[in-house]
Amino acid sequence: MNALQTIKRILHSEVLVEVPIDQMRLDDSLRESYGMDSLGFVELRVQCEEAFGITIPDEAVAAGRLATLGDVLALVERLSGADRPQATA
Repeated sequence: MNALQTIKRILHSEVLVEVPIDQMRLDDSLRESYGMDSLGFVELRVQCEEAFGITIPDEAVAAGRLATLGDVLALVERLSGADRPQATA
């Protein structure tokens, strides 16, 4: 399962977002489209940290930096090193 699918599963199964997984889009607002509140953001953070083996710093979630599904994906990929170029021998 890729990172996007994992995040969608977390939103649906753990954060209890009612939007069907197949209708979730990268530009969806976590607050307006998914109805997330502050507790939902805490749960999303904890679940992503566990699922991806990362630590999400407070400043990454402060002041609305995680506004969309795409923002969450970009953060997870950056923190997990998924967007780092592979070293060549």
